[in-house]
Amino acid sequence: MTRNDKLTRRAFLTGAAVLTGFLLVACGPKAEPTTAPQQETSGEQPKEVSEAKPAPKETVTIKFHDRAGSHADWHLKRVPLFEEQNPGIKLEIDAIPDDHVGKQYALAASGTIGDVVWCYNNGTTEMVRRGVAREINDIVEAEQFDLSVFWPAIIQAFTIEDKLYGIPNHGHYGTNVYYYNEDMFEAAGVPLPNPDWTVLDLVEAAKKMTKEPDVWGLRTVGTGAEHVPSYLRMFGGELMNPEGTKCLLDSDASREALKWLYDLRYTDKVDPCICGDQTRDNFVAGKVGCYNWTPGYAAEFNNIKDWTFKWNAMIGPVGPNGHRGTQVSGAAFCVTKASKHPYEAFRVLDFFSTFEDGVEHVWGGAGSPGPRNDCWESQRLNDYHPIYRIILEKHPEGPAPYYYPANGRTSEFTDTMNNTLQAIWTGAVGLDEGIAEAQRACQEILDRDPA
Repeated sequence: MTRNDKLTRRAFLTGAAVLTGFLLVACGPKAEPTTAPQQETSGEQPKEVSEAKPAPKETVTIKFHDRAGSHADWHLKRVPLFEEQNPGIKLEIDAIPDDHVGKQYALAASGTIGDVVWCYNNGTTEMVRRGVAREINDIVEAEQFDLSVFWPAIIQAFTIEDKLYGIPNHGHYGTNVYYYNEDMFEAAGVPLPNPDWTVLDLVEAAKKMTKEPDVWGLRTVGTGAEHVPSYLRMFGGELMNPEGTKCLLDSDASREALKWLYDLRYTDKVDPCICGDQTRDNFVAGKVGCYNWTPGYAAEFNNIKDWTFKWNAMIGPVGPNGHRGTQVSGAAFCVTKASKHPYEAFRVLDFFSTFEDGVEHVWGGAGSPGPRNDCWESQRLNDYHPIYRIILEKHPEGPAPYYYPANGRTSEFTDTMNNTLQAIWTGAVGLDEGIAEAQRACQEILDRDPA
């Protein structure tokens, strides 16, 4: 039996994925590496090769609490190279499954945390308020570490009150990559997605590809700290103001975006639940015409050898007023406040933030590239798939900023948003009533005292 044969209609339609505040998806599921990447062509920025640093007087062990899965698998493969370039430092990877951020909080509270932790860009404030991460401005200055290579928006996301807490190692422009089944588009007689397609093009194509109850033209995710802002911004809306003090779900543009999502299920009938449940698996099974996610799946999909159709990926469509949905997303590694060897720990941050690692970890199945333009411009990366350069060309100003609650209650805000919006998508409340309740409940979280 093939993997596709195992997918059932019941499995397809059951459940609704609620994406919590810190489950920012910067990559797809684990994938094995493909063949080794080719050398850069002339004109490309050369690889950064870290020179061996002076060894500490005594061997130092640095413990890195990592996200289990494809990322940790890649980091484990790089440990020998790290230790070769950093004599006297032993790197220990603690791969934490499931809620790895919650585990980091627990380790910090119990005084048993190690030296380096994983931090999502939307969780920086909470990470700092819980006393997990150490500011690293002094180390950056002492090491003369170049921050200018990274997107300004990603550095901003890890900076609180002018204090930097992490060095980003991978990132993207949000869930603005639309994966599509070329065979389904062609069979329906509709144009393939292109860099200038519109939301109207998308919906019209989805209508012609939908064959209820088993095949759907479009799958969306109406919850989550990445997906929701992407849809809102596609219509010119926002989840909250830049200061993180006012919820904007009930603004005219945001209402238009939420109505668009609502209509996908109840009017256009091209999406069964606006829930993203098993979207990836059903796409691979040939039962979904198009769905949106981060660019992480571009890396994983290139490693699947038994496709029964031709897949491709395109930047998200243009909204009715000329807007595109983008929001900087990604992760950084942070030195913990508890680390007794912060400078040695910083070498881990340095090692996993280079141009070389930012390109090659895509081949390692570890998802999105490094959050720096030279990675996204890489010829070998765009030979892998042109989606990276397409996104750069359509967003010359870089990814739009991520806005987070000023009071640091990121997870509470996102959970509240998810729960109230889910009531709309399931039909438990009407659209207008649901938006009003989502606005009220989310604003109540923003109005609370700092966490």
